[in-house]
Amino acid sequence: MTIGASKLDTGKLRKVRELMDRGATDGEQAAARAKAERLASDAGMTLAQALSTLDTAPSGPTVRDLFAGFDDWMESREPGYKARAAAERAEKERKRLARCQELLRQYGSEDAVFAPTAIEEALRVALEPLSDPANNLWGYQGYSRGKLTPDMWEAVRGAVRVPETVQEAWAAYQTWETLQDDRCAFCPDFTPEQWAEVWHDALEHLLDNLRTPSTEGIKARLAWMREVANLGYARDMDRDIDLIDALEGDFSALMASAQTGHRSTSDKSARVRTLIQSEPDLSDREIARRAGVSPQTVGNWRRRLARSAA
Repeated sequence: MTIGASKLDTGKLRKVRELMDRGATDGEQAAARAKAERLASDAGMTLAQALSTLDTAPSGPTVRDLFAGFDDWMESREPGYKARAAAERAEKERKRLARCQELLRQYGSEDAVFAPTAIEEALRVALEPLSDPANNLWGYQGYSRGKLTPDMWEAVRGAVRVPETVQEAWAAYQTWETLQDDRCAFCPDFTPEQWAEVWHDALEHLLDNLRTPSTEGIKARLAWMREVANLGYARDMDRDIDLIDALEGDFSALMASAQTGHRSTSDKSARVRTLIQSEPDLSDREIARRAGVSPQTVGNWRRRLARSAA
């Protein structure tokens, strides 16, 4: 076995090759091929060299061998198990294909689903000088999952607009997650590129640490905490402590401003929007009095909300 082959994730490559050969759509096959090329490149091999390693018979039992008789065993214990399992798989696939049809109507084509976004392309270019072939797992100098280096932060901030509030970071995070879910609908084994993962990690860091002492900021942070609680795995304890510290700091600052009778601009704006939407018949002057802003500000918000609803 060569050094390159020893670094190759053959298990992942074998799954990707199956998608290259048997993907349900051209886009799924193309995405699988791109993933295979990256796996090969990370191991210092060409795609052909990497694929050739899969032709070597395994020296021990494979995962598939270990579960080869599972369905038969379950059928003997629970008659009808195979039929139920097949029906569940068929229903899952039906839902996936229906979702793909919805996405095709939304995006226009499968290629558009996988097309790099402006943020992804900007980050790819900006982070390229920091790439590190020796870091097979994460791809960049000194980088490990969830921990951007100072140089990486500088590159990211120079390439794209980084959210400045918790609510902005939460919105960006949801956009990222939605796109990955859309791509996984077409390619269930889809894995984001390394630079896209960097953006994901940056957003998580911001959601854990940004300070935004406003009701909107705290609501966004609580939504993020619910997301963390439903991740299905335990994060690093230090990250959770940072998250709690940030929430506690924002809440304390918000309470202090409320007790002294001073509210932030974002809180006043939120109050104006709530009054306009819940009591549209109130005059601008009355809403201004209740929210502590000028009637002109209320009028500006009323027109803005009307445009967004049009």
